[in-house]
Amino acid sequence: GQEQAGTERCPRLWNVTEGNFSVETSPETYQASTTYLVTIKDSRNRSSSSLYLLQALSPQSSSVGTWQGTPTGNCSSVVTAVLNITGSTANWTSPNSSLASVQIRVYLSLPDNTTELSTVLLSTGAGNSTEPPNSTLAPSPRPSSVCRARSSRWLLPALLLLPALLLC
Repeated sequence: GQEQAGTERCPRLWNVTEGNFSVETSPETYQASTTYLVTIKDSRNRSSSSLYLLQALSPQSSSVGTWQGTPTGNCSSVVTAVLNITGSTANWTSPNSSLASVQIRVYLSLPDNTTELSTVLLSTGAGNSTEPPNSTLAPSPRPSSVCRARSSRWLLPALLLLPALLLC
């Protein structure tokens, strides 16, 4: 079957690795109905066939907000803005609903079928918040000696299975 030109805007994301570039947003905290300037900073020279793919995702991993003045495609049901490698900025407008946070994902799709990913998390909790400083939402880092004291023989195999959930 013939593919539509629109679906070709979303190259398949092969071999995704951590990005060697940075992404910044202005403003840096999440607010409803706000237009953000998303800036990609990459000092390396890129092939002209490379593309930046930008997505904005809610905590439930659904596509939120709208990308302004940038061609968009649909990647796995996520609205994805497509920037030429020469472009380094995009405008994204947050939805008018209140969300706890939004993750801005920027994929760099390279001609050799590899993809780099950098993300930025816009969260309502940053800046001048009304939360008390000693909020129970984020546990303070525990000294490593406390971590060692808590481990025991039966706990160790369970911890080895869940390295991503460890705090220390």
